[in-house]
Order: sequence, then C-alpha cells, then structure tokens
Amino acid sequence: MTTPAFFEWLYDLPLSTYVRESLYLYPALDVLHVLGVIVLLGSIAVVDLRLLGKVFIEVPIARLSNSVLPLAFVGAALAFASGLLLFLSEAETIWNNPMLVTKFVLLILAAINIGAWHVAFGKNEARWNLLPAPPLRAKIAGCASLALWAAILVFGRLIAFIF
Repeated sequence: MTTPAFFEWLYDLPLSTYVRESLYLYPALDVLHVLGVIVLLGSIAVVDLRLLGKVFIEVPIARLSNSVLPLAFVGAALAFASGLLLFLSEAETIWNNPMLVTKFVLLILAAINIGAWHVAFGKNEARWNLLPAPPLRAKIAGCASLALWAAILVFGRLIAFIF
C-alpha cells in the first residue's frame, strides 16, 4: 500500500526525524506516554468503579469525579502530546496499522461514552449522587468505560507488534 503524501510529509518533518533518530528522546517519550496513560486510566477507573458501587460508595459521585478530573486532564495531555510525537516519528510506516486505527476508533467511542455519561449525570446528579450504587444506566457507562479503556491499552500495545 502506498503512503499518502501527508504522512510522508509528517515523517519528514525535522521534529519527526529528531525524535526518531534521538538516542534518548524516543524512549523518554514512550515512558511519558505510558505514565500519562496510567494517570488518565487510573483516574477514570476510580470513577467507573464508583459507578459500579465497588469503591468509595460513601463519597458523592460528583465530589469523586471532580477530585480526579484534574489528574485525568494531566494524564490525557501527557499521553496525547507524547503519543503525537511518537506517531510523527513513524507516521510514514504506522499510519495504516490496523491496531492504531482500532485504538483511535476505541478512543472516539470512549470519548462519546464519557460525554454521554456527563450529560446523563448532569441531568440526574441530585438523584444519583449519593446512591451507593447508581442506576443501571450509570453502571453500563462504567462497564463500557472500563472495557473500552482496557481494549485501548491492548490495541495500543499491539501497535508495536502487528503491522
């Protein structure tokens, strides 16, 4: 399969070349990406497990969510920035990797799930906030989130091994 000119252009950027050819930068970015993902997913998992009534059942959902949201944003920013640089360094060869494409689709679905949850919770916060185990709709959102993020981790890891 031929590489579209856009991905060749990304690959040939001086920044992409620098990341790819640097002895320490690429591995450092890889570590930062993993750390960002850990912080992001750890904070999301705490809220998801609360939605399932498994942890912190005495803590209002809104309070718990607001407590971990800054961590989620830091993790997301770190994972996105480092992931973008890692992608740029290999754009020419990785752009059509089915594992990467699947990871991106799963990321979109996870973002939709998060958005839908926030809309639903915003409408039902007064009723759901103090329940030890929120209603089925919230549990489904929590389960879907955990499953999506687990799949994102798996497909993200497989990018390096399946072309």
